[in-house]
Amino acid sequence: MGEAKQPLWEPSFNRAVKVVASDDRITSDGGLVLLREADHRLGITESLASNLYDPRDQNLTRYQLVELLRERVYGLALGYATQDDADRLAHDPAMKMAAWNRPGDQAIDERLASQPTQSRLIDILTLTPDNRATLRDVLADSCERHLRATGGDHAARRVTVDIDSFPIQVYGQQPGAAYNGYYKETVYHPLVASYSVAGTYDSAREGHRLGNGFLHAILRQGQVHTAHGIGRFMQEVVRKSKRLGQVVDFRIDAGYTDGETLDTLTDQRLRFIGRLKSNAVLERMAAPHLWRPVGRPPKGGYEEVIELGKYQAESWRHAQRVLLVIIDRPDPKTGQLNLIPDYFFLVVGWTEEELDGPEALEHYRQRGTFEDRIGEFQQAIHPRLSHTDFDANEALLRLALLAFNLGSMLRIEYEDVAGSCMDLGRFQRDVLKAGGRVVKHGRRLVLQVAKVVAPFWQRLQVCLERWRLPPRFPVPIGAQACAWRPPPSHAFMEEVRRE
Repeated sequence: MGEAKQPLWEPSFNRAVKVVASDDRITSDGGLVLLREADHRLGITESLASNLYDPRDQNLTRYQLVELLRERVYGLALGYATQDDADRLAHDPAMKMAAWNRPGDQAIDERLASQPTQSRLIDILTLTPDNRATLRDVLADSCERHLRATGGDHAARRVTVDIDSFPIQVYGQQPGAAYNGYYKETVYHPLVASYSVAGTYDSAREGHRLGNGFLHAILRQGQVHTAHGIGRFMQEVVRKSKRLGQVVDFRIDAGYTDGETLDTLTDQRLRFIGRLKSNAVLERMAAPHLWRPVGRPPKGGYEEVIELGKYQAESWRHAQRVLLVIIDRPDPKTGQLNLIPDYFFLVVGWTEEELDGPEALEHYRQRGTFEDRIGEFQQAIHPRLSHTDFDANEALLRLALLAFNLGSMLRIEYEDVAGSCMDLGRFQRDVLKAGGRVVKHGRRLVLQVAKVVAPFWQRLQVCLERWRLPPRFPVPIGAQACAWRPPPSHAFMEEVRRE
């Protein structure tokens, strides 16, 4: 049967190939429906919206607050970082089905909010101190909902919290952004905390209960020191982490092993491990151990963990256990050992009976996966902090981290059932960015997705159906019937791109 549509273009390499312009409801992001299903079962954006003050006149409002939040968070979860992406996603059929909070098939014929409306969402999120506090708590809330929905409303037996900072490069005159001499870029310098069950982010490998994600975050000026504001930040993280685990420990980098942090953790009887910056006293303690045994070294070199005993810096109120880690590896090209072995120091908040030296080193090394998570966030979510207000940029950061948490929930669920590991960028590409077409049929909306993603989606469907949100969380209401207000007269009902 021939096609009635006039070809838009006929490639010369093969006259059987025709290019036709079509108004079919086609999407390249079918996985938005998966994100909405996960979000609905946990009630994350619905709960967030219900606790925010919305100053708009609801009798004149076309877009509910929860719809604006879904449009922004789901777009970020698929890597759409710029606000201009909202103008295109407003016409995407999968985004329409996922973001609208109204039942029925009319959702597919209505456009979503444009970029200016999405900008006003950020104004609402930063309007009052209560709104800012609600957004600040949503990261921990999303983590707790997922953990308890997969674990029968039980906190994990043991939770490890990792804390670090990282740069987010900016290109304009955003307030608070500044040149950072360490990163050699103009940046913001946020501080984030992430949790993992039993100290490992690779749940599929270890067989631990699923659960990890960003727990808390603050935005800081670009030129501040790594540990700026760590005291107050730690207090908030400790409070939130106790909702997730019966026993909580912390892994921290050398920038945070100062007296204030270590004393705070010790006073609260919390376990921790962190790297210590070298100083003259520690060097003297290490000197007797920095020698090599007589004879030919083994092919792989040496690795030793030595107990140095208790050490107390002048700014510390408590003496702490310190380990010396010696890593004496041969050069990969010459096979020769270096003149002096590499070594570093760890401060450990466990006794030797609770956690011996090699176990402490292995636990600390698992922190590397947390640093991978930060890299995934930068590469897959692409946070763009381009607002002219500092509080607005902090709100954008937290929405981006919430989007990472939501996408990562699905990713780690899939990892657990498939027994394989997948970074978030690959998960976006192979599972969420599924090509499809939406068809109206019998007052229903049918999403026809590419067959290649069916095995991924079927496995995730089984996982999602096992989630049981505990009764103490409000039951997600979901789509509600309400009047459709027409868009403004200047709004395009079909996608238009500038030439």
